[in-house]
Amino acid sequence: MQSGVPLAVTQATNFNAFAGFGTQRPNRTHDPSLPVDRRSVAEWFDTTAFTVAPQFTIGNSSRNPVRGPGYRSIDVAIARRISLRGRSTMELRGELFNITNTPPLGAPNTVLGTPGFGSITSAGDPRVGQLAVKFLF
Repeated sequence: MQSGVPLAVTQATNFNAFAGFGTQRPNRTHDPSLPVDRRSVAEWFDTTAFTVAPQFTIGNSSRNPVRGPGYRSIDVAIARRISLRGRSTMELRGELFNITNTPPLGAPNTVLGTPGFGSITSAGDPRVGQLAVKFLF
């Protein structure tokens, strides 16, 4: 699966709000990337790679150390035009979106210190089909 967008990791407790920092980055101890065969919706990245940055420090984590899940979709459409009387035509159309039914996973929780840190709790639409009839006159 292709890698997704880069994601920022922050921590729930901001010890530096008094200094004007809106968010605080945690400390990073090692690479948070997991091999593809170890990733799951329960743990998308290695959560042990992050520790809470102490008070009066910024945290050494880079800006976007984690990548979200990628997304691939195969869509298919079949259409047939049928001539009617005069210049009128009718178009029959069938479409399938996400034909492989690969779940489009949402971004993982990237806030250290909150429940579900590192897990994915949302997904987009599954396979969707639609039929249409269009008259052109």
